[in-house]
Amino acid sequence: MTVGVVCLHGLGGTPHSVLPITAAVHDAGYPTIAPKLPGHGATPADLTTCTWATWLDAVDAAVSELRHRCRAVALIGQSMGASLALQLATKRSDIVGVAAINALVSPADPDAVEHLEHLISRGRTMQPAGQPDLRDPHAHDSAYPELPLHALLELANGGGAVYELLPAITCPVLVVSSDHDGIVDPANSDTLAARLGGPVARLRLANSAHVAALDLDRERLCRELLTWLADLTDGSAVPG
Repeated sequence: MTVGVVCLHGLGGTPHSVLPITAAVHDAGYPTIAPKLPGHGATPADLTTCTWATWLDAVDAAVSELRHRCRAVALIGQSMGASLALQLATKRSDIVGVAAINALVSPADPDAVEHLEHLISRGRTMQPAGQPDLRDPHAHDSAYPELPLHALLELANGGGAVYELLPAITCPVLVVSSDHDGIVDPANSDTLAARLGGPVARLRLANSAHVAALDLDRERLCRELLTWLADLTDGSAVPG
């Protein structure tokens, strides 16, 4: 079975954030797309008009585009990209697997949501994003230096929506978590693994922070992803 792969970056990032994965998957012979999600890759203000549905629709469109070259699709997502991938897996039967790297899948914290809404009501629009969460001193990520509060609110609510959908995901899922993640609590991956409705595999990256695809364990991550993809394509993974 020919399986294509869609690789998805996180909030404020670009396809560069998952480039080592995209390159490894492409070099292994899989039809591959790494779309730039709406509002990304230009200025942070571009995110202010985007919603969770905007990003989800963009991922759906990327899967449809790739289906012209393959019979089914696997999704590899990092951070917000992983959360979007999980939700889309509940909507499309041609998605045969999801690799979720440092996914946000927890119910939105009411206090955090209220705080964001309060700041927005007071006219504040942006929040510093800080340096990319990486432990490799030689790694570089081209993420936005600040993020709109609106986008952070969309992410929080989107993660909560995905939490409710997890039992409906029955395709194989590789749950990847970084031990030193300073952005998304690794407990999210425990929640994800416990609530999924289908086969689950786990991978813990002992040396990496949030942007795992660029960090110290990136070579191991790519190897494990290729092994997982090979298992999906051994004939046992058939689109519904």
